[in-house]
Amino acid sequence: MQLFLMLLSALLSDAIVMDGKVKEAFVQDKASVTCSYDPYYKNYPKYWCKGYYRNYCNVIASTPNSTNRVSLKDTGMQFIITLTCLTKEDTGWYWCGIQRDYASDYMDYTELIVFDGAKDTADLQRKQNRTCKDGPFGYSGNHSRPCDLQRTCYQPVLPLRLSVLSICILIMGMGIITTAIILLRRKRIKKYNRGKVLIRLGDHSLGPSPMIPTPLMTP
Repeated sequence: MQLFLMLLSALLSDAIVMDGKVKEAFVQDKASVTCSYDPYYKNYPKYWCKGYYRNYCNVIASTPNSTNRVSLKDTGMQFIITLTCLTKEDTGWYWCGIQRDYASDYMDYTELIVFDGAKDTADLQRKQNRTCKDGPFGYSGNHSRPCDLQRTCYQPVLPLRLSVLSICILIMGMGIITTAIILLRRKRIKKYNRGKVLIRLGDHSLGPSPMIPTPLMTP
């Protein structure tokens, strides 16, 4: 199937050429794709779409509009796409295309592979201060700002908070149970000691047993 895509791309996409057939990046990182094209088509609309089949790919963004996670730049000779805040779900086949009204679009493809983890600890710490609220590549929106540094890019903030909250609730529950057990033991000890005191008081109140006189035996 990959050979079929290469042959189809060679036949139909001479006017536009992707800079690489495979792109690799890490989760929360970014990837950049450059599609060079014939300057004759500089005023034609360009688009970026996802899908294995060129005729059925889902358009993510088109010029001149960018989204929160997809930045588009058209220089007149190159169509540059920058993808930010990558997730594992972004892995797949993508096409850059030149839209033509009365003929087949010129298109070329690449495969994006997104790996788990960050390149290094510094990158990971830097990316933990980012955020992205849209879905994969931000399918809606008209903003060229890719990823705001004031937010967090797909960080598990809510699960982390829930974990901390669960631990706090567990500790509080254990504390309450421990306190209840201690109080119950103290109550039992007090009750036991009180019972012993009452028994002792009862014994003293009865006093010594009366002496029954022994009858005298007459000779």
